[in-house]
Amino acid sequence: MMRPRCAAAQARTRGGGELQCGVRTSTVLLVAAAALCASSAHAWGDLGHRVTALIAYRHLTPRARSALDALLAGDTDTLTEPDFASRAIWADKYRNTHRETAAWHFVDIEIDHPDLQAACYGFPVFTEHQLASQGPAEDCIVNKIDEFAAELKSSSTPPAERRLALKFLIHFVGDLHQPLHAADHFDRGGNCVFLSSAPQLSETNLHAYWDIGAVDLLGSSPEQIADKLDAQLTADELKAWSAGTPRSWAMESFDLARRDAYALSALPTCRAHGSVALPAAYQAEAKKDAADQLLKAGIRMAALLNQTLGP
Repeated sequence: MMRPRCAAAQARTRGGGELQCGVRTSTVLLVAAAALCASSAHAWGDLGHRVTALIAYRHLTPRARSALDALLAGDTDTLTEPDFASRAIWADKYRNTHRETAAWHFVDIEIDHPDLQAACYGFPVFTEHQLASQGPAEDCIVNKIDEFAAELKSSSTPPAERRLALKFLIHFVGDLHQPLHAADHFDRGGNCVFLSSAPQLSETNLHAYWDIGAVDLLGSSPEQIADKLDAQLTADELKAWSAGTPRSWAMESFDLARRDAYALSALPTCRAHGSVALPAAYQAEAKKDAADQLLKAGIRMAALLNQTLGP
């Protein structure tokens, strides 16, 4: 069952922000809701997205890196700093004022009845002459990664659109590896699952915990985290993780969410509110999962960029 998205001021936003808008919402509440949508936290948090970009940059071929640097050098957008790691968080900043892109950041695969086709709105067809950055709003992260990768690879894509494709692509590859961006239990990807108060937890819900809390357990410096994770990478992992498709990556993240993120004694939903405690063992597993997913995202981001920019 698909849920309403945060379009205009109605529904919710992924990345820790949660809205439940009624049919008879007043103008004042709509304005407040829109402000909340714009100010909510982001998937993986800026820290996680920077980590994936730093790892990816190390694994680019010389030709892909040269093409990437040239694209970034021609980008005058001021939403973020112009370096590659900063551009990896650009899509979240852009979403704040372009709510039509909100649903592109995730895919709601229900853990009880997984259906990727339904979660992706039937995979809207991307026509040859349509710009991926122009919609439709009802689309999912799996489809958008494919669309933006195709644009980035094509020499006929207008330069401005290629830069947009690059910035969306590097962000969405990161988003797709956050388990609760690929799974749902009638709880808006964990946004309706509130956390019991604990001294070590500043996040208020399960989605925010996986966005930020689990990554914070790895450290505070994106450079140091990237160094540590990349140093642990084996040749077999590099080969295995460089393969696959956005669809297979989505199902991998979904399986991880079902196995670990939702491994709780109680599962509140948006209809049956409740809070949960996160035991130490749960947090230890979340830390391990976050490390693995950030590393996979970086390797797969590099693989995509090598395919689209390297030839």
